[in-house]
Amino acid sequence: MSDSKKYNTYLYTGIMVEQDASGHYQPKPHAKPNYWRTGKHTKGQFTGIGQIFLTEKNQPIAALSIEKLPFSQRHNYSPLQRWTTEKINTELLELWL
Repeated sequence: MSDSKKYNTYLYTGIMVEQDASGHYQPKPHAKPNYWRTGKHTKGQFTGIGQIFLTEKNQPIAALSIEKLPFSQRHNYSPLQRWTTEKINTELLELWL
């Protein structure tokens, strides 16, 4: 593949979250961190740790960490669908960092 067809790929560690009765995101009980990557068609922009993104199955995930992913390894991870403007509460986030 030529370099003009490549795009920047990043690997995100994230935790599944759900909204409580007040609309705030909380980690799902017994959730374990997992990995997702940016894809060619990922919508939105990453703005920081704790930001919520949606998987291809529309599951909300809170980003815990980010690292550069070699383009050649992108197929080892599921792509995320889109970034939202929502963030998890900083105090809750610190429990996972």
